[in-house]
Amino acid sequence: KKGVTTITLTSKKTGNVYATINVTVKNRYNKKQLRLMSAIIYAEAGAECYAGKKAVGIVIMNRVRSSAYPNTLKGVIYDPGQFGPARNGSLKKALKLYDKGKMSKKCIKAAKAALNGDTMVTYKKVTTDMSSYLFFSGYVSGKRLQIQGHQFK
Repeated sequence: KKGVTTITLTSKKTGNVYATINVTVKNRYNKKQLRLMSAIIYAEAGAECYAGKKAVGIVIMNRVRSSAYPNTLKGVIYDPGQFGPARNGSLKKALKLYDKGKMSKKCIKAAKAALNGDTMVTYKKVTTDMSSYLFFSGYVSGKRLQIQGHQFK
């Protein structure tokens, strides 16, 4: 997580503290990436619960890391035939909402988590590691997870 954290090195045998180090933790994304990810999450899963929003972001980031897809966030989102909102205008509308400061806080929170590499989603008290998931839709053949209106594989 972003901010400052303190790491303390302590002896297991004696309990003596050898060093205390302050570390600044930075985000793994820039403002443009946060804007785009927040908007695509809003366009794809704006009506879903937080877990559903975060799961969509995780799938997108998994694609960025996969050799089967473009290796940038923008490349994955605008990859022909992949995301309806990139083609039908709803992503443009979501970007305008973001720019006006009217974006859902939960979409932004989910975008930050996904962009920072979080792959865990908790839904109905069950936590799932989604690091291998590459697909989501209303219906996905061979689904491994269902969160509200989306199935994931």
